Amino acid sequence: MVDTPDNDIEEQADVLVFGTGAAGLTAALVAASEGLDVKVFEKSALAGGTTATSGGSLWVPGAAPILQRTPDVGVEQARSYLLGELGDWVRHDLLEAFLGASPEAIDYLAQHSEVRFAHATNPDYHADRPFGSATGHAITALPFDGRMLGADFDRLKPPRAVFMVMGGMMVGRREIPMLLRPFSSVANFRRSTGLLARHAWDRLRYRRGTRLLIGNALVARYMYSLRQLGVPILYEARLIDLYQEGGRIAGAIIEKDGRRRLVKARRGVVLATGGVSHSVPLRSELMRGTRTNTRWPMKGRRVMV
Repeated sequence: MVDTPDNDIEEQADVLVFGTGAAGLTAALVAASEGLDVKVFEKSALAGGTTATSGGSLWVPGAAPILQRTPDVGVEQARSYLLGELGDWVRHDLLEAFLGASPEAIDYLAQHSEVRFAHATNPDYHADRPFGSATGHAITALPFDGRMLGADFDRLKPPRAVFMVMGGMMVGRREIPMLLRPFSSVANFRRSTGLLARHAWDRLRYRRGTRLLIGNALVARYMYSLRQLGVPILYEARLIDLYQEGGRIAGAIIEKDGRRRLVKARRGVVLATGGVSHSVPLRSELMRGTRTNTRWPMKGRRVMV
């Protein structure tokens, strides 16, 4: 950390956010929704990080989209399930904070942005154990029309190839049987031809399909919501160091286009760049009770909640 910048280029904002995965984008969205001036910085040329290439499901017991479909599968069942799964590994304070705040967070996003979810109906990993659920506590982002992003669509990190067919068309797992058997019913035929026609039209204008699902849809919804709030995302902007002033973190030194500049933060700096799972020193410091000297630290391990 530096106490004084090495240049005289200076900017300010209330909150600085580093990283454009779900964590960073949520922090930026909430801060902006509460009236703060926010700047988001992304090291790469594309937004989304691993969130954009993921399945995009969130495990949120008691979330409104779940209770609307399965009102009997709520927080109490999830608490009992987790207590049985974690045993002596549980941190009761963190568990209660998670169960209490998570549904509220989803409600907040629904009220203040275009970040919307549906019940994923994925079973718990151990659905056959006591208090396990066959329909689960997971939610997933609603599909999103990438055309609504305009020029920002090219800034969205593409999904993994396994989630796409025919040169970039995203397909949900429940749509695969329909596409494999388009003539099995009139409904299947109409739906299949509709998807294929839209994708063909997309490919005349875009590098890939604009019908976005799962993690790609989640990041796109954040990007669209932040644009509505006037929050800029600065790409290829690398965090060099945190700036300290009067014994507190008061900003950061950013490098962009080969130049370094100081960006001060009146209210706070959010570091949401990930990378912990790839760093042995960070795993040793932050992930107590796990193996930290292996390539895949999470494989076959339980994580303390």
